[in-house]
Amino acid sequence: MQDALALGFTRYELRTRALMAPAWGARVLAAPSDADRDLLAAIDAVRRPDQFLSHTTAARIHGLPLPARILPLPIHLASPSYTSRMRRPDVVGHRIKARVVTMRGMPVESLEDCFVHVASLLDHDELVAVGDAIVASTRRDRLEIADLVRNAEHFRGARGMSRVARALGAIRVGAESPQESKVRLLIVRAGIREPELQVTVASDDGSLIGRLDMGWRDLRLGVEYDGQHHRVDARQYARDIDRHRRLQEAGWEVIRVTAPDLGDGARRMIAIIRAAMARRSA
Repeated sequence: MQDALALGFTRYELRTRALMAPAWGARVLAAPSDADRDLLAAIDAVRRPDQFLSHTTAARIHGLPLPARILPLPIHLASPSYTSRMRRPDVVGHRIKARVVTMRGMPVESLEDCFVHVASLLDHDELVAVGDAIVASTRRDRLEIADLVRNAEHFRGARGMSRVARALGAIRVGAESPQESKVRLLIVRAGIREPELQVTVASDDGSLIGRLDMGWRDLRLGVEYDGQHHRVDARQYARDIDRHRRLQEAGWEVIRVTAPDLGDGARRMIAIIRAAMARRSA
């Protein structure tokens, strides 16, 4: 508000219905907009210079996968250790140590610190999916698994670090979606040999047939997670059919998995994989 007053707005104008107060001390236009975005902008306007976004708010800004149950609000705002934290509605204040980077013009804790801090809010599989996304080869600012391990050493002895350590042991390079991460974890949890990720398959003449989400090259057995776009995109659907035909001609069997297959511990999916492995090992 002090900035608005300095620009020439009167206190009366700042109280009119043309403006909203998403956070005390901040005003935005009352026109229809993204309320969460407005609150984030308002918090950014009234935060101290040393405060930064953290936890799941930082994860969202970094573009990391979060489960649907994690909502944009409350916003997580951190203050350096031994300083006061923000106390406002829809804001969770923290006092933490972290390396701070700039994202979308806002101070945000780094990827490696974000991974440690979201561990208190996510379960094991959700945290592994976040880790998989951080080390994904397609990510522009990707980190190595070793980077996450090395950073976790700085938090040794802190509360919840056993969950971080367990997740670090399960992170792999190659998963391209949280669903792919979940399928892999379910397979391994069932006692099945861990599959190779992003399996490239070529024909006898060396031409590329395609790439599978995961599989066992020695068995010529693959597993693919089919998201919604595989069914609603006609071109993608046609490409999938042609690719799977060519894979079959090359001697590969592909098990296609969809979201309903992951419910109830994925028992049916696991049974299908076990049967296929036994059949192809015979």
